[in-house]
Amino acid sequence: CLHSNSTRMALFAGGKLRVHLDIQVGEHTNNYPEIAAKDKLTELQLRARQLLDQVEQIQKEQHYQRYREERFRMTSESTNQRVLWWSIAQTIILILTGIWQMRHLKSFFEAKKLV
Repeated sequence: CLHSNSTRMALFAGGKLRVHLDIQVGEHTNNYPEIAAKDKLTELQLRARQLLDQVEQIQKEQHYQRYREERFRMTSESTNQRVLWWSIAQTIILILTGIWQMRHLKSFFEAKKLV
């Protein structure tokens, strides 16, 4: 839900409304000084927790990239297979058309008694 803290109705008066959206994801969402104060952690323990959060975030990113790479590979293989079958179908159609044309021309020339 969004609302404006402006006193005048900028949207209805033809003015512009500027919105600033700040989204934090991953380990950046943690307020480490607050965590240290709540859990009474030393500086070393706090740094270790930060590093563990960063490692966890890196692992999540790696899993996500592996998933994307797998999906991309499946899409590429599917596309390559379709292209292969399309080219085979085109080749067969061209060969059949060539055979039909040769037979048709042969019968045409036989009918005209040129051969």
